[in-house]
Amino acid sequence: MNAYRSAPVATDKMPGGIPYIVSNEAAERFSFYGMKGILVVFMTKYLVDSSGVNDTMSREEAMVWYHSFTSAVYFFPVLGALISDWFLGKYRTILWLSIVYCAGHAALAVDETRLGLWWGLTLIAIGSGGIKPCVSAHVGDQFGKSNAHLLEKVFGWFYFSINLGAFASTLLTPWLLKNYGPHLAFGIPGVLMAVATVVFWMGRHKFIHIPPGGMSFVRQVFSKEGIFSLGKLFVIYAFVAMFWALFDQTGSAWVLQAEQMDRRFLGFEWLSSQIQAVNPIMIMVFIPIFGFWIYPAIDRVFKLTPIRKIGIGLFLTVPAFLIPAWIETRIAAGEVVNIGWQLFAYVIITAAEVFVSITCLEFSYTQAPKKMKSVIMACFLMSVSLGNVFVGAVNHFIQNPQPGFTPTKPGRYVVELRVADAKAPVYTQQIIQAVKPLTASQKKAKAEREAKARKKAAKEAKAKPPALELGHARAVEPGGQVNVFAQVDDGDAKGGRRYAWELILKPEGSQASLSHSDRRYVELVTDRPGAYRLSMTFTVGEGAEAKEVNATLDVVATTEDLKPIAVAGTGVATLDKFFKLDASASYDLAGDELSYQWKLIEQPRGSDVRLVGDDQPTQTAKISGTEYYLFFALMMFLTALLFVPYAYVYKPRTYIQDEEDRAAA
Repeated sequence: MNAYRSAPVATDKMPGGIPYIVSNEAAERFSFYGMKGILVVFMTKYLVDSSGVNDTMSREEAMVWYHSFTSAVYFFPVLGALISDWFLGKYRTILWLSIVYCAGHAALAVDETRLGLWWGLTLIAIGSGGIKPCVSAHVGDQFGKSNAHLLEKVFGWFYFSINLGAFASTLLTPWLLKNYGPHLAFGIPGVLMAVATVVFWMGRHKFIHIPPGGMSFVRQVFSKEGIFSLGKLFVIYAFVAMFWALFDQTGSAWVLQAEQMDRRFLGFEWLSSQIQAVNPIMIMVFIPIFGFWIYPAIDRVFKLTPIRKIGIGLFLTVPAFLIPAWIETRIAAGEVVNIGWQLFAYVIITAAEVFVSITCLEFSYTQAPKKMKSVIMACFLMSVSLGNVFVGAVNHFIQNPQPGFTPTKPGRYVVELRVADAKAPVYTQQIIQAVKPLTASQKKAKAEREAKARKKAAKEAKAKPPALELGHARAVEPGGQVNVFAQVDDGDAKGGRRYAWELILKPEGSQASLSHSDRRYVELVTDRPGAYRLSMTFTVGEGAEAKEVNATLDVVATTEDLKPIAVAGTGVATLDKFFKLDASASYDLAGDELSYQWKLIEQPRGSDVRLVGDDQPTQTAKISGTEYYLFFALMMFLTALLFVPYAYVYKPRTYIQDEEDRAAA
């Protein structure tokens, strides 16, 4: 360590180590976002057991793994910060944890089983999370008081490199997985992480190596100054956590909304998950625009401090969520909304990200005492985790109870389901047979049978064909319009998508036709009473390699109020284990709102079980659609309002590393 500089040079120029850090960050972010972007697809479609037999996860199980991993990534910054500021220093912490990071990528690339997945995600969470606070703090360590004015510009370029890597990997890695499989799809990000590690090592003689604080670090953390600095910043991070609560839903709620929208924009159809790639593109465009034009323009009106930037960003996030709320209202009214409206929301929330995230990154460094830089950066990153915890908690508490019961006696249980619109109720029954839990030997025998069945299926398996779903039949009044969105899956087919709609049945004398017959959605305006039938052919690929699938949808134009369709099914329950009732397949032809009522009408002698959630079709939410987005917009608005008085009383204190001439004095 003695061979390295331990204090910044007194200069007004850019530090020599910055290009190595920025290049390292671009490669590291490519590896992380590339791996993370294909993780759920890998777990649900490509995972195998030790014998090579398909061992994929359900959607719910994959989501548990995915979000547990994300939580861990934003927990380990605290561990990395403590190691850095207390024991090893930032350079050595980044270097050693980068090697752990590479090992995680190697595990994913080599081993496609759950064991490989566990080791890969664990090592990546430790490596990626551990280096996060150290890298951004290491950027600030390269500057002294003479060139501190360049910090804002460098953190902007640092953030630019993050988004450059994210954008490139978001486009490339899913393509690699689909066309070349998991080994290469995980391997390429692993190679980029190795490149990032080598580039960082190459800059070792250019960097300023601030030594670890040791016990002086501990004393500073628990000093009056350290506790006061942490306390002041924690309040800011609590406000910023609400920003992350809204921002991170661009990868969940906004993607689900995009599934229901017309995604043809700029001459081609976007995939619902591809819309997220707009964010890193906009960040790369916005950083120079904000730095050279927007910030100076605002500064001419009033002094633009970091605290004020954060406040502006918090307020900007509110309209970014009001736009999806408006979209939900239009979708609920049966309208077709173009994805351009959601892209407009991305413009606003990305502008908010520039105001909040980049500023908070720089501000956290300057407000952190000299021996606590990485710890403060870790606390900033924990605001991301806190925001996601809030979203998870909200989505947990707004859930209505899952309808069902817990059988206590073996035998036959009969449940009656009543489904009703405003006029006509419909009844159906569900028969459930409750059985005793399997013994250990029975479980073993069942597992062996399932393993044999999986092996047999694997030998007989053929390429998964494309899939197409048009939903349930519809009813409208004559002259009414029907909008249909096709749910499609490429399967194992490769190549471009094509859609072809036809109206293969209509009433005699009808002149009705379909609009947008070559898109994923279609509109039918009925002109006569009677039956209509739509046919859709979905094709993936070209020529002899093309694969296609067809589906039909029936529409009836009538003034009669048709009864709802009630669907409950059958099932087998295990004693003392909750059995879920599900009427989600029930529907009303005219799209009327339905009410549900479950009733247990038969159970074995001596049994006295009771239903829970008996007025719900399945597990539903207390707030959804437009109300959901309005709730978060309101929470963001209140957060921004409360931030104003705190920003007014906050007294910043800047800590910059000592320069060599001062350090030697």
